[in-house]
Amino acid sequence: MTFTKKWVILTVAFILIIVTSMVVILNTVGAKKVHRENATIVFLHGYGSSARASNKLADATQSRLSIRNRKVIRINRDGKFKINHQQISRAGNIFQLEFTDKQTSEKDETKYLAHFMKTLKMQGIKTISLSGHSMGANVGLRYNMDKTYQTTAYPKVDKLVTIAAPFNMGINYPNMKKEFQHNRINKKTQLPLYQDDNFKYFYKNRHNLNPQLAIMNIFGDIGDQSDGVVTNFSSQALRFFVSKKQRYVEMSVTGEHVQHSQIRDNQTVTRQVAEFLNQ
Repeated sequence: MTFTKKWVILTVAFILIIVTSMVVILNTVGAKKVHRENATIVFLHGYGSSARASNKLADATQSRLSIRNRKVIRINRDGKFKINHQQISRAGNIFQLEFTDKQTSEKDETKYLAHFMKTLKMQGIKTISLSGHSMGANVGLRYNMDKTYQTTAYPKVDKLVTIAAPFNMGINYPNMKKEFQHNRINKKTQLPLYQDDNFKYFYKNRHNLNPQLAIMNIFGDIGDQSDGVVTNFSSQALRFFVSKKQRYVEMSVTGEHVQHSQIRDNQTVTRQVAEFLNQ
């Protein structure tokens, strides 16, 4: 073999080694962008509803995050539920909570949620994400504002999704004052002129909200600045509770399927929620 042929063979081999190395490096870099398949997501339904209400959200999230373990957890009127360590995976979970007593109050649901969260922590789950629709969104926020649940006995909450949330009354709530239908900002206080008990609680305890908690707030507009049940002004009241350091994303959805009970199944919403939870 001549010197020229040897040189050509060595050159080609060297180029192949470089190309192969680049492919390996690129694959390695790409491999770092993994799904949050080890995440634990808890879905909360609205007042008088059931776990089925979160099916579309859970479907999209399960697909996007590649989470295999998915369970419906039913919590009775006394806050009791059944779950064992075999139903909790260290490799990721999706739990759709269902409060079987349709009259369970917001405060009680928060307390029962805390009991469930503590159980998860005892089984080694250190971090969770919460997603709530309607009253479930209020429960998720209330949980994150209660210092009682901000100890090492409970998992850390890294993300909170609120959908169609009545943070300051709706428009067709029983015994609701008509003033809330046309609420506005008080020029002197720069706060809503009319405030319900929820708003007052949230505003009073807003400083308990972890500034590292990422929040996505979604609401529908059927054309009258409401989703037919809750005004956008009410849902946007969350702005008064988050800090400047908070990662806060607000999303107004228009078009079809944005009414209060439909928006949780809206394809744009389910896709955006799944993407947010995957970040």
